[in-house]
Amino acid sequence: MPSFDEITRRWKERVERAREYEVVQEDGEASDVFLESRVSGREYEQAQALLRSLLKRYQNVRLADALPGEMISNPHGSCFHIEHIDQWPLFNFSSEQSMEILLSDLKLLYGIGYVTEESLRGEGFSTITHLKDHHVWGTAAQRFLGLLQSADTPKLQNWLWHWLPKSHPKALCLAGLHDVTDFLIFDIETMGLFGRPIILIGCAQPQGETLIVHQYLLQEVSEEPAALSEFCGHVTKRTALISYNGRSFDLPYIRERLGYYGQGGVTECAHFDMLHFARREWRGSFADCRLTTLEREVFGHIRKNDVPSALVPEFYDVYLKTGNIGPLVPIIQHNRQDVITLANIFSELCRRWGNGDW
Repeated sequence: MPSFDEITRRWKERVERAREYEVVQEDGEASDVFLESRVSGREYEQAQALLRSLLKRYQNVRLADALPGEMISNPHGSCFHIEHIDQWPLFNFSSEQSMEILLSDLKLLYGIGYVTEESLRGEGFSTITHLKDHHVWGTAAQRFLGLLQSADTPKLQNWLWHWLPKSHPKALCLAGLHDVTDFLIFDIETMGLFGRPIILIGCAQPQGETLIVHQYLLQEVSEEPAALSEFCGHVTKRTALISYNGRSFDLPYIRERLGYYGQGGVTECAHFDMLHFARREWRGSFADCRLTTLEREVFGHIRKNDVPSALVPEFYDVYLKTGNIGPLVPIIQHNRQDVITLANIFSELCRRWGNGDW
């Protein structure tokens, strides 16, 4: 494994070689790509003004004095841990809702289309359960019922994706097979695209009427293995991940960084990528389906003193070069708000789609 000095040297060379965003003079047509690479001139100027004010405000202030956190250690090193407890009950499908929605769709069995489904309903087979002893469809029905009874969500997700798009409400209703304590809502902040360090991992777990948000921050690049290990400690086989574009970006990125350090992988588990569902529900209703847009338009929350995602690497780089913790503050706030908004989106869609009327 490369030494931490070597890791730091390589990272600094990459940062100097490329800037992965473009400043445009007009907002133009917005994109709902999760990693937004375009920053309007107005956003850029506001961010630079924020950066200057933060550097002034936090000059000579220590991280532990500015943020409610502490250094934690594990076999892979140390990182800075911040914990927030928010009053935020998570709404989920009930197990009864999920079972009713899934079992009523005979087309989830291979070979049954709309015509065959109507014919079977005419014969009295109104649910997949009724087909378990059928001479043609019985084997497939029993297999599907077995997955439901064992609540094997990852296999059920793959089953549904054979017949339905990943954005279909039935794919989300699988969440009802989980207790809310199984959910892990997560989001990462990085120094760029793949191959660069993760600088902050935020994850939240529901507990009763609260949402407990854990954030693992790198004060320097050498703390990345410890932060990765802490995140992996939250993931079990019963975990159900909730992310926004996490299937394409966040989770592969975490796995790539774990592989870089020779650490074990993330346990395979269910994963609900809310980007797909959000696009299905709101595309065309708003300018785009970015988290901040949905946060504003659906939940009425407008962020103040936020750092755009594309500028997070630049803010973090200023922190590393100056030792001033000011630029870290909006990064941490940005990440925490992303996680909370994710919880809101999940809950809102479970409420909207829970009655099966789509």
